[in-house]
Amino acid sequence: MLKKWKIMLKHDFFEKLRTFSEELSSLGNFVGTGFVWHFADNDLLMNVLPEQTQHSHPYCRMIKGNPYRKLNQCIRFHHFESFRKLEQNSGFRIEECHAGCKILAVSMVVSCRLKGVLFAGPFAGGSSSLLSRGELPLMTDTRLAELGNYLKRRMDNLFNRERLPETERPLLPQIVSNDRRILWAAHYMRSHCREPLTAEETANTCGLSVSRFLHLFRSETGYSFSDWLQRLRVAAACRLLEETPYKLAEIAEISGIHDQSRMTHLFRRYLNTTPGKWRHKEL
Repeated sequence: MLKKWKIMLKHDFFEKLRTFSEELSSLGNFVGTGFVWHFADNDLLMNVLPEQTQHSHPYCRMIKGNPYRKLNQCIRFHHFESFRKLEQNSGFRIEECHAGCKILAVSMVVSCRLKGVLFAGPFAGGSSSLLSRGELPLMTDTRLAELGNYLKRRMDNLFNRERLPETERPLLPQIVSNDRRILWAAHYMRSHCREPLTAEETANTCGLSVSRFLHLFRSETGYSFSDWLQRLRVAAACRLLEETPYKLAEIAEISGIHDQSRMTHLFRRYLNTTPGKWRHKEL
């Protein structure tokens, strides 16, 4: 009974995160801003809306896209610097990103530990008309502070009393690349990992030959295409194990692994456990 209760708590956390992500989409349309998540363990990105996993404002893409190193600076700024600062003083911060836009960074605290940062600003979504007028998309400090106070209270009420397992090495660590084609490929792989995805198909989506794509993906991310794809599929299998009553063979099929023995092999490799033990483990 205790194990079932703890597993239910984890399911409740994921459901709250999904619901809050949808809530943010509606809020963004109302207040004219966008939201992007960064997590200590990027496995959690599978529980938020796709548009909240990467910056998509046309100004942001334009200013970061040439040269590519600016995109790398931005990712490092958002993920590493904001995590470091909010570890020291949990709450929210008003910062200026490398594109020159003021943004809001709000800590997501779970069981009194920093598990993620939610960014709010004009960098995600919005209208491209700002570009034609040559204006930099901005939000005032007062408006950002009001939004920060609201989001911090809301997130603390939702998540601070929840429980998540500690992981020594995240299954899906943050990918930091200075090539936006590789970042797009990683996003595409996340969205299609349960399908019979090939390197050729992924390479085509980002305009690269297969050989060039495979070389770049490994050099930019530190992972081979097949290794990252298997990690994504194991993460998908973990979700199914935790949230559905499907049999192991069915979960292997749905998650894109297809074979139960192969799924067991991958779980031992990446998580040092088996699918059955993962399903019944204590949180």
